[in-house]
Amino acid sequence: MIELFDVTKRFGSETAVDGISLRVEKGELCALVGTSGCGKSTTLRMINRLIEHDGGEIHLDGQPVRNFDEVELRRRIGYVIQSTGLFPHWTVARNIGLVPRLLKWPKARVRERVEELMHLLGLSVAEFADKYPRQLSGGQAQRVGVARALAADPDILLMDEPFGALDPITRETLQQEMRELQARLHKTVVFVTHDMDEALALADRLVVMHQGRIVQQGKPIELLHEPANPFVESLLGGLDRGLKEAALIQVSERMLPLGPRLLASERIAYGAPLSQALSVMLWHRVDRLTVVDEEDIPIGELSLRRLLGAKAS
Repeated sequence: MIELFDVTKRFGSETAVDGISLRVEKGELCALVGTSGCGKSTTLRMINRLIEHDGGEIHLDGQPVRNFDEVELRRRIGYVIQSTGLFPHWTVARNIGLVPRLLKWPKARVRERVEELMHLLGLSVAEFADKYPRQLSGGQAQRVGVARALAADPDILLMDEPFGALDPITRETLQQEMRELQARLHKTVVFVTHDMDEALALADRLVVMHQGRIVQQGKPIELLHEPANPFVESLLGGLDRGLKEAALIQVSERMLPLGPRLLASERIAYGAPLSQALSVMLWHRVDRLTVVDEEDIPIGELSLRRLLGAKAS
């Protein structure tokens, strides 16, 4: 879906992106991570030509991006930024329907699409359609920004620190919603973040950038197990990498069926990460948890030994 071949970008004498090559597969969520100034946002903006690249080539569906009219290119690629970029004097419904209107969709189709997306993102049409951005919370405004990016049903979604300005609770909620949304829509997403936990939670492919270059890329679990150098290891959490990995593994992957013993007093949801199970064990000073389903019905048990990967409980 997206390919970068030896792409370079310079600003005066400074090289912001230095000969990077990257392939993002259709339906993949690729997270670009690194310290400030590493070139990740510049890379993102070169894909939809908000910034023009100086060297190399960028392809969408096998075609160079410079073969596309830049306005038409941007209309076919959803774009979400940290500040949402909503028009303050437009209602929520009008903001979401922007691109379909530019594409001259019939009014009824635009209205149906706006209502569909508001429902998808948990925004009541009756409550929010006629509100203005100033009347929204940060999380609500960010949902509107995502809805607007999805309005014309683009194949590609570019997201530049979309949750960076939100409080931790709202941010975690939107990350979960993003995971569920991606599981349903299977968009090709390039996601820029400086938050490694966010990147690990969301990404199919993790791309680590440093000083304008890609220093390592692959599945999150691969990078956690085998960081390419001390910089990547440090970025991934150093000695906390074990906890980072535990956040990627669900309790259901390590639990055992219910045994003859009495149920453990403390419970954990089967879909919770192992890191949460470990936290519960530490907090309550126990080494065994009862695993429950969505209806709080016991379905298994998780011991500390199983959590740590031991074969026996």
